[in-house]
Amino acid sequence: MLVKTLIAAGVALATSQAHALQILDYGWEDGVGTILGSFGNLADATNVSGPQSGSDGDSSYGVSGARSGSRFLHVAEAPLSGTPQAYLAFVTGLQAGDLVSASFWGYDSSAGTNPSLRIWGHYADAADINSYVKSAGGSNTYTDGSGWSELSNTWTFDGGATDGLVIEARLYSMTVGGNDRTDFWIDDLRISAPDHATIQFAAAVPEPESYALMLAGLGMMGVIARRRSRR
Repeated sequence: MLVKTLIAAGVALATSQAHALQILDYGWEDGVGTILGSFGNLADATNVSGPQSGSDGDSSYGVSGARSGSRFLHVAEAPLSGTPQAYLAFVTGLQAGDLVSASFWGYDSSAGTNPSLRIWGHYADAADINSYVKSAGGSNTYTDGSGWSELSNTWTFDGGATDGLVIEARLYSMTVGGNDRTDFWIDDLRISAPDHATIQFAAAVPEPESYALMLAGLGMMGVIARRRSRR
C-alpha cells in the first residue's frame, strides 16, 4: 500500500506558509509493482506472497512470507557476476541541501556471509532513471542474517548537474557455489523527502485512504498557517 503523509516541519520567517516533509511507504501490497529499473545481472523481479523458496548460490533456502502485510518483492541475481542493483525508488525535483532518507527490510538467513543486501543510491537525470551521473553513496551496513532486517540511509543532495536520486538495493552473492543464481526478498520501503520533490515507486496511483491522509496533512498545515497569521 502506498501511503503519503504531509508533516508540518516548520514555518518560514515572515510568512505564514509551513514547510512540509513527505513520507511515502510502499510494501508491494498492490500486487503489481516490482522495481523501476535495474543494473547488472538482476533477474525475475516479481511481486510475491506467501512462502517462497530459492537458492543462496549453493543450496536451497527460503522465507515464510512478507515482513508485514501479504505481498513483498522478489529479485534474483542470475548468472552470478558483479553487483546487481534493483532500483526501488526515484526522487526528483531536489534542490541543493535537501535531505532524503530511505529504508527497506531485506531477508537474509546467512549471518556473516552472503547472500546479503545493502542500501545505496546514485544520481540520475530526472527524465531518465536509467541514466547514471555519479554515485551518491550509501550505508556500509548489510542485512545481518537474522531473517528480516532493516537497512537505512540519509543523503544530502549536492545540487549538482542533476536533480534525481535513485534509491537502490544492492545484491551480494556467494562467489563460489553449486548454483549460478541467488534469490533475494525485500519489503516495507519508506522514503522521506521535502514536499517539493517527487517520489516514484513501481506502484499504482495512491489508494483512496492515501488521498485522505494527504488532505488531512494539508488541512493541518492550513490550521497552523491561520493561527500564526492571527498573531
